[in-house]
Amino acid sequence: MKNLSSFYFIGLAVLNLIMDVINSHFVFFDVIFIILAGLPLLINRKWVYQLFGGTVSLISLYILFAVFISTVKDVQTEQLQPLWTYGMGYVLGLLTLSFGLIMTGIINGSQKKNIIITSS
Repeated sequence: MKNLSSFYFIGLAVLNLIMDVINSHFVFFDVIFIILAGLPLLINRKWVYQLFGGTVSLISLYILFAVFISTVKDVQTEQLQPLWTYGMGYVLGLLTLSFGLIMTGIINGSQKKNIIITSS
């Protein structure tokens, strides 16, 4: 599951690079994001996964908080954006948070199911 999380973050970094190239805003800093996202796979140590996952989890919590505050502010001023604007923020924030927690080991995806068989 940790490898799947790493590929998710690499995919996000590559998608960011592609969108910057399409919009003519390419900077070398985008390549550094791809290298940083691939670092856990390259080093393949538990502490790197935990450090990267913890950092990404904190960033995604901040994103979720910012989207929530933006939603509340727009409701108060009666200037609602389309639903997909907030929906994308919540979905991306929750996905990133869950993959970050998988990398830290807080969420364990490889649990075995316990089956209890009783006989009468």
